[in-house]
Amino acid sequence: MGELRTYRDKRDPARTPEPFGDVGAADTDAGGRFVIQEHHARRLHYDVRLERGGVLVCWAVPKGLPDAPGTPRLAVHTEDHPLEYLDFHGEIPAGEYGGGSMTIHDAGTYETEKWTDDEVAVTLRGERTDGRFVFFRPKRDSEEKDWLVTRKAEARARPPRNVQSPRVSVGGRALKLSNLDKELYPGTPKNVVIDYYARVADTLLPHLAGRPLTLRRFPDGIDGESFYEKNAGRNAPDWLRTVVVPTPGSSRGSDSARFVVVEELATLVYLANLAVLELHVPQWRVDAGDVPRPPDELVFDLDPGPGTGLLECARVACRVRDRLHDDGLVPVVKTSGSKGMQMTAPVVVTDPGRTSEYARAIAQELARETPDAVTAVMAKDRRGGRVFIDWSQNNTAKTTVAPYSLRARAAHGAPTVSTPLTWDEVETADDAEALVFSPAAVLDRIAAHGDLYSGALGDGAPLPD
Repeated sequence: MGELRTYRDKRDPARTPEPFGDVGAADTDAGGRFVIQEHHARRLHYDVRLERGGVLVCWAVPKGLPDAPGTPRLAVHTEDHPLEYLDFHGEIPAGEYGGGSMTIHDAGTYETEKWTDDEVAVTLRGERTDGRFVFFRPKRDSEEKDWLVTRKAEARARPPRNVQSPRVSVGGRALKLSNLDKELYPGTPKNVVIDYYARVADTLLPHLAGRPLTLRRFPDGIDGESFYEKNAGRNAPDWLRTVVVPTPGSSRGSDSARFVVVEELATLVYLANLAVLELHVPQWRVDAGDVPRPPDELVFDLDPGPGTGLLECARVACRVRDRLHDDGLVPVVKTSGSKGMQMTAPVVVTDPGRTSEYARAIAQELARETPDAVTAVMAKDRRGGRVFIDWSQNNTAKTTVAPYSLRARAAHGAPTVSTPLTWDEVETADDAEALVFSPAAVLDRIAAHGDLYSGALGDGAPLPD
């Protein structure tokens, strides 16, 4: 049987999302499950974990397992991990042991050829990894933990495996992924999109919880046709949370739709696999009984007209913020990931129409103060040289792109993201390009600053009369 004392001594369950399960039941020594995790810690490496004795026996391989027989590679023997680590991926906080992002690179089963204190020979059968590997301790004087790993030629050829439709377990949900190398953005395949949503999930999910989503799908990538989808679809898995919500005035003539409600990682991965790039949320939630509640958010969508851009939106955002502060509201701000900016303030109302009335009054007030810089009128011929404060988004039938959602745009060779900003960034903005963020940049910002949009999740304030 394995032991988990060393694992627990190195970690604080109050500070890391890693699992803290107990040693499992003794299993057969013939083989079991394995996982290979891509670990972006101080240095990128790959953690190879084999199920044995009720735990996962682990090696950290800096360069990853060899693709072909040849020179052995370093494989650092690390502490045993709990079996729950087979499904773990996420962000280990900076400063904690192993701090950094962890994603599942491959998973499958293995057979044991030999297992001693100095040598472990196994055959791995995964979606990406398929072959015989030997982990062994060198005979020369070396650190006890410093092992080597080499790949051995197989006795017979095996038929090629379909690496484009792997079956994975995400949070205990079985998912089949498909067409992972299909480009959804120029130079960005679907597997990169899935990886981003998996890594941002812990920060994104609280902003989606309870909100029926409108999904924007791009089956052939952003250069192909797209469509908005409200219904979950007849092929949605049974475990997917859905809610039937009235849709009065629907362009399709439907009285209601069965929306997806995203509250777990598996749902995000499922949607990303369907080429859902954009996640659009209403300003209200459903309760535990699936009944729509009054709006709990006030939103402003700042849309730059011809001759204006992100910098002009930033100036207007500061003015809106100051006006809301006068009324006791505390907004947060983000890029739309497209052309403009968006602001959200948590509120408490009983009348669903109240947020729209209040937002319109604020927009009209600012437009009266500076009619050459701001407009509260939707007509496009009134927007030249002005920023349109779109107050009409405060409508129970409308949605706004969620924070941290990808957008169907690319810049500098990467997708763009609706990205939360600090008010200092908005106040001092002098370069529009500096306000365009890629998925990698967003993940770095979360690691450095946490959730800059968390203010939208706070207790709401009442709107003034």
